[in-house]
Amino acid sequence: MLTPTSATEPYPTDRGSLPTNRPPQPRTAEEELRMLRSKVRELELINESAHIRVRELESELATLSASGAASLQAPPVGGMVSRSQPPPMTPQFAASWKARYDARIRLFCSLNRAGNALCAWHDSRRERRAHPPRMAPPGTLNCGCTYDEALFEESLARHGVGSYHPGENVRMDPALRNPLLRLLQERFAYRDGDFERDPHTGGWVEGEGHAIWEARALAGTSGHRKHRVGESR
Repeated sequence: MLTPTSATEPYPTDRGSLPTNRPPQPRTAEEELRMLRSKVRELELINESAHIRVRELESELATLSASGAASLQAPPVGGMVSRSQPPPMTPQFAASWKARYDARIRLFCSLNRAGNALCAWHDSRRERRAHPPRMAPPGTLNCGCTYDEALFEESLARHGVGSYHPGENVRMDPALRNPLLRLLQERFAYRDGDFERDPHTGGWVEGEGHAIWEARALAGTSGHRKHRVGESR
């Protein structure tokens, strides 16, 4: 004879079938740090892209203002020629630009065996250095020139403006090079790499992408047949 189960007696349950609400495992400090670094990197790229776009818009506005003033002063001769503008900067291209810039700094602004980092002009001259070996401020070479001035000198030489090697006929004196760079920066928001962008697509011209420059920096070759006369100074 079957007897009813007592009301006070708990019903049998299958504990294996009950869902278990386990709290999530806390992240380790290393995981938190990795996530924070990734987020900071993402924000830096977004910020860099926004700054580049602002400079492009300022340059476009200056161009439009200048062309508008010119059209008021003189009637157009023939047809009107419109200057194409590159497409907006993407975060991916901003990251490529930064990687290219960093690779060029490693290649052209690194210390020599004597602990000096010099632009090409001062590298060929036995002049007193502005800063002792390995004691130049951030972004500055021991000769007193900035990283941007050294990169500008190299970029001009590759486009046929001045030369990069000691002993060649025409070289870009810093007294001319540095004011020219400042003028381009102030009027046209110039940055290292602007001369190597395609004016229509906005991308890099062939052979100027960040991957190529990173490979050159890793190999220690710039593409110039540069003779570092100041290696021992």
